[in-house]
Formats: sequence, structure tokens, C-alpha cells
Amino acid sequence: MTVQRVYESPGVKGVKTMAIPTWAVEALMRGVGSVVDKVPPERIDQIKQRAGQWLDDLPQSAARGVDSVMRGARVGKDMIDRWARRHSALVTPVINASGSLIEPRIQGVPAGVGSVDLVAEAFASPPLVTPIAVDRLQRRLNRCAGDNGLAILVASNVDAACLAIGMTRGGKPLYMHRSQSLRLPSGTPVPEAFVPQATGSDSREHVHEVGSVDGIADTDAASLPSQALLLAVDNGSSNPIWFRSSQGQQATRIVLMMACGGLQRPKPDAGVDLREMFKPSLRSAAELLDGDAEQACADLVIVPGDGVLGGPSCGLIIGRKDLVESIGQSAIWRTVRASVAITAMMTHALETLSGGHASMHPILSMLHTGEENLRSRAERLATRVSGDESVRTCQVSSAPASLTTSGPWQIASRQLRLQHQTKSSESWARQLAEGVPAVLTTVDGDALVIDLRWVPPSDDGALAAAIVGQAASEAIDENADDATSESTLDR
Repeated sequence: MTVQRVYESPGVKGVKTMAIPTWAVEALMRGVGSVVDKVPPERIDQIKQRAGQWLDDLPQSAARGVDSVMRGARVGKDMIDRWARRHSALVTPVINASGSLIEPRIQGVPAGVGSVDLVAEAFASPPLVTPIAVDRLQRRLNRCAGDNGLAILVASNVDAACLAIGMTRGGKPLYMHRSQSLRLPSGTPVPEAFVPQATGSDSREHVHEVGSVDGIADTDAASLPSQALLLAVDNGSSNPIWFRSSQGQQATRIVLMMACGGLQRPKPDAGVDLREMFKPSLRSAAELLDGDAEQACADLVIVPGDGVLGGPSCGLIIGRKDLVESIGQSAIWRTVRASVAITAMMTHALETLSGGHASMHPILSMLHTGEENLRSRAERLATRVSGDESVRTCQVSSAPASLTTSGPWQIASRQLRLQHQTKSSESWARQLAEGVPAVLTTVDGDALVIDLRWVPPSDDGALAAAIVGQAASEAIDENADDATSESTLDR
């Protein structure tokens, strides 16, 4: 026997309204559920408002039932969306709120729109590698050095750039200072990067250390052979050059820069001097390469292509044209050089950098963000996330951000220091790093630290949503035009 439910109006006691068959109520619920599945999440509230108008004439208990169905459908859809994004994304999008631009958990730095378009064009059809095409790209790359006597090569990474120089040294010994015997970001010891033991020769027979681990002395460069490679490692110390400039007449002087403040000196009208944006100041390659043979302190300089240069993850060799061309014509270079697409991206980044177009260069844009701007963004984010019941405490701090996780280079910034109601700071940081988008943070004691220096303003909405555990699809871009989000369902 079919039972029909009879609902009473709460406003008129004892007066029964028209009976609504069970199948009609279930059909209504199914219809609303199908609408929820087809409409984007940001339209859910509008659907609920319109559904409320439909339900004005229905009893209150029926309205509560439909509202429960919609809440359940919405939560279920959010869970499916999060699961689908996590398992379908080939490359997980990331928000770098760690406070370090060069972070070991990510590869490279944000690329500009122009660089991304170049890559898309390069992979849309096979890149041309004929001598004419390669020479055309090489000429544009060399012009970025700012000197007709200099040239640039792009290797697949810094390790590959070191290997190219080491394998083309012609059997000459390599000398470096004992206080600069460090490791590359990849973890490879600097001596092995130039003369790997896998080549069948012990690197200790070809790489010699001089001086003391305590620092550089004037006598460290005495009695060195004239035919040798002299290597200095610039890791932010006061003066990395331990050899005398006069030794460069026959020896090949190399400087390996852990970070770079630009390839050439900024033009007067460019207004961009990356060296002065960090404390201590970053050195530029031009400072080491400028001048004639008597004055310059380096013949070759190795720099990472990412970081403040804003290029892809690669290694640059910049220096005397004859030396650079000799490396480029060697057999080993064909195995360590970067692809045409990466070389084009690096060239575009350097051209944008030398032109001083901050709006087109993501790293320049973030570097030019003032402290007042960061403070205002931090306060808005703090207001937004502190209102969520899951956040126990939220404070704004002003510790400096950094270029690398271990280097000395720092720049002013602002942070949010958060504590969760139930989660430890470690578990919260791990959960954010495993989400989509992945949010990279740091932990300081019992506080989760969100640094805004390397977070583009357009990511503030997604960052706030991730902090309070909302679905990424619910994040609202604070910079978007509000008018674009206002639409009706009347058609």
C-alpha cells in the first residue's frame, strides 16, 4: 500500500495542506541534485536562492529536506573535485609561501607569459636546429651579455655547465680555495662537478685545494702553475676572488656564482638593479667580466638561469667569446646543452630583464612589491583566515624572506604565523604541501609560517582557501572584477 505523507502548515494549526505524494518529493530532490552536479560551485548559492522562491509555498519540513540534499550534494561534489584534481594533475600547481625563492621542493621559478608562449610554440611543431636557426638564437643570446667580446652558452643545469668546462680543460689541473669547497644545490661537491670520478680518474689528482678553511690570505695564490684553471666560488662571502688578476694572462679564471644579480650593469633608464635588492648585495656577472685582461678577475662565469634572472632551471656559461665558443664546439657540449626551447626561454627572460620590463618579468614584479603592499595583503589575509573556526591564532610578522634556503641573501617581507585548533604545525604544513594547489610553508616552533614575498597577489584567494581547508574551486580571486561574478540564472 502506498503511503502519502501529509504536511501541516506551521502557521495554521490543525489545517492540513494539500497532500504531496512521496514520489513528487523524491523527484524534486533528484532534480535539484542533478542541477548541483551540472552547475559550477560558485553558482550554488544562486541556485539555493532561486530554489527558495520555489519552496515558498511548500511546508517548512519539505524545504529543510531539500536544503539537506543540496548540502550533501555540494560536499560530495567538493570531495570528488579535490580527489580528481589530485590524481589527474600531471604537474601539481604550487604556491611558494616558504619565504625562499629557490626552494628544494620546486624546480625553477615562475615563468613569464612570454616565456610560456615560446615553449608552447616550440612544442607545437618540432624546433628547427639547422645552423642558420641555431646561429640566429645564439646571436640574440650573446647580445644579452652586453659586450661584443662576451658570449653565453645555456647548459641543462649548473652541474652540466661545470662538467662542460671540466671536460674541455685539456688536462690542465684545477685549483680552488679550501674555504670554498662547497656543494652545488644538487648536492654534488664542486670538485666532482668539474672532474667526476666516474670518468675513471680520481678528481683529487686534478683538483687541488689551496689556503685554509678559515678564509682567504694573500699568499694563497703563490706558486701556482701558469697553465691551470683557477676556480672561485661566490656564495655570498665578502670577496670570493682568491687569485690575483695577473694570473689570468695564461691561466683560465672561473667564478661559480651560487646566485646572480644580473648579467650586465643596469641601464640608466632601466631602473632595475638586482644587486641592490638583497642584503648582502648580489654580484652581477659584469662585475667579474668587465675590463681588459689586466683588470678583469674572471674569464668564465657560471650562473644559475633561474632565481632572480627569472629563467628556467638551467646553467649559464658566460665569458670570453673564444673560450665560450671552444666549449660550444666540443663533443661533450652536445650531451650537456639545454634544449632549444629552454635556450629560447632563457634568452627571452634575459632580454626582458635587460629591458627593465618589471610587469613582464614575474621575479622582477615580485621583487618590486613594496613592504606596504605586503603588509596590506598580510592584514587582509589575516582577517580572512582568522574568522575561520579551525584557526586558533593568527599573527602578522615582518621577518625577511630569502633568495635561497641556506644562502645569506635576504629581502624584506611579511608573514602570517598561524596555529590550528586541532592540528600540529608539522601535520598542517604537510597537508598543505600535499594539496592541490600545493602550498609550501615553513614551521617555526608551534607556528605555521606563510611568507608572502614570493606569492603573486593573484594567488592570495587560493592561498586563503587552502589555509582554511576550502576547495580550490571556491577560492575567489581578490583582484578579479566583481562585475564578472554577478550573473543571473534567468534565461
